[in-house]
Amino acid sequence: MKNTKSLRVLIVEDSEDDALLIIRALKKGGYDPVHERVESAAAMKKALKEKSWDIILCDYKLPGFDGIKAITLLKEANIDIPFIIVSGAIGEEVAVECMRLGAHDYIMKGNLSRLCPAIARELQELEVRNKKVQAESKLHESEERFRILTESSPTAILLYQNNKWVYSNSA
Repeated sequence: MKNTKSLRVLIVEDSEDDALLIIRALKKGGYDPVHERVESAAAMKKALKEKSWDIILCDYKLPGFDGIKAITLLKEANIDIPFIIVSGAIGEEVAVECMRLGAHDYIMKGNLSRLCPAIARELQELEVRNKKVQAESKLHESEERFRILTESSPTAILLYQNNKWVYSNSA
């Protein structure tokens, strides 16, 4: 396939046929999906622990498991992965509740044409979040180096900014 983008997809879905429809929509949308289908909390935990995923696509209602439990499981794993509910007929209130709890989007199974644009958007937003976390980490490291250098200096260091003293070291 030309110009396909690799995509590691965890599909939380009890219907193999629905999972195959999702895979077909991904391929049609220009992705080359590497996927695993899970149906239970235990299987999802195992998949999250053992492999790295780009996105999670989750049906809302499964036997003994649902989208809200899956969102909770992802939060407990403390992994930042875009999570999209892909379901049949659930009401607007349930969709809003899922998004309030941490789902990034909601796609109706009957409208899979929205799936690939939603995935592209969520992957871009994840990249932005990751860059922000990296920038904040670098800023924290820089601030810590500044603090160590200034506090260990035998020379007085004063910082005057906007007509006021904002910093002085112990010297």
